[in-house]
Amino acid sequence: MENKYVIGIDGGGTKTEGAAVSMSGQVLAIRKGIGINYNNIGMDQARNNLDQVVSGLVQDCGGDYEALYIGSAALENTAEPEIIQAMAGNKMDPGKMVIESDAYMALMGMTIGEPGLIVICGTGSMVVMDDGTGQQIMGGWGSILNDPGSGYAVALDGIRASIKHWEGTGESTVLGDETLRYFGIQHPRQLTEKIYTPDCGVDVIARFSENVFIAAERGDGVAVQIIQKQMDEIAKEAAALLKKAPDVKNVGLYGGIFQHQRLARTLFSIRMAEKTLDRTINFLTPEYPPELGAVILYFKRHNMLTDDVLRQMKESYQKWAIGG
Repeated sequence: MENKYVIGIDGGGTKTEGAAVSMSGQVLAIRKGIGINYNNIGMDQARNNLDQVVSGLVQDCGGDYEALYIGSAALENTAEPEIIQAMAGNKMDPGKMVIESDAYMALMGMTIGEPGLIVICGTGSMVVMDDGTGQQIMGGWGSILNDPGSGYAVALDGIRASIKHWEGTGESTVLGDETLRYFGIQHPRQLTEKIYTPDCGVDVIARFSENVFIAAERGDGVAVQIIQKQMDEIAKEAAALLKKAPDVKNVGLYGGIFQHQRLARTLFSIRMAEKTLDRTINFLTPEYPPELGAVILYFKRHNMLTDDVLRQMKESYQKWAIGG
């Protein structure tokens, strides 16, 4: 096993995925953990969650890493030195650490530094574009302000629709029963006891989006309307960015919502086509996951990115993906 390696991290709101990659592009180890979005869980918990993944990779590879490149759901741009120091604490070396947004690392995994736009819908959402002159961002305001298309936004709309169903102020929907079942309650008024507790964080609520999608696939009209609304809103953000870059045609879709929900991909594609009649959009799935996008950024910044490195990275990662 090669002695020198780089660690790339994709740190989302609910999960963290890391990869250790040799200087020749060989994926040496992968590890998974829980989220590192310090805006949701606090810096101490985020640092501990990150350290578990990084320590595991070091244990797998031996020696010490050359650099630690992190994509964080807590950020929009490059982390300031004080954020890096806080994330490192006394567990990791801040001098080896670079932190960008998780969306930017995902974009790197799609474009390898070329112009393009990526739409991420996971626990939260963000749209990031690089038109060749610099990174531009739309959305990503967080769960309280606005994260259209995200699991949290879909779930919250579903819960609110359930309340209207119970109160008789909205349309009838199976989401009422789904909400009771998901939160393990017998009566609607017990919902407040579940929601307004420290244990019911953004990630807990966001997972209810799976129930909303299942209801929509089974034909529940209210659930379908929720997903149509959310995909329309995130498509508006993507289309607004594309207006600034007439030559960008590649649009990547990433995150749990797009990866696991066919209905979301379909409705988003339809809405985007309606809003971008001036060009043909190529919808792509990133060739490299964000944790490898982080490694690609390291190689690119150090003039080490070659076709052979990319080939080695892709082939060795695929072996890990199917069982190591």
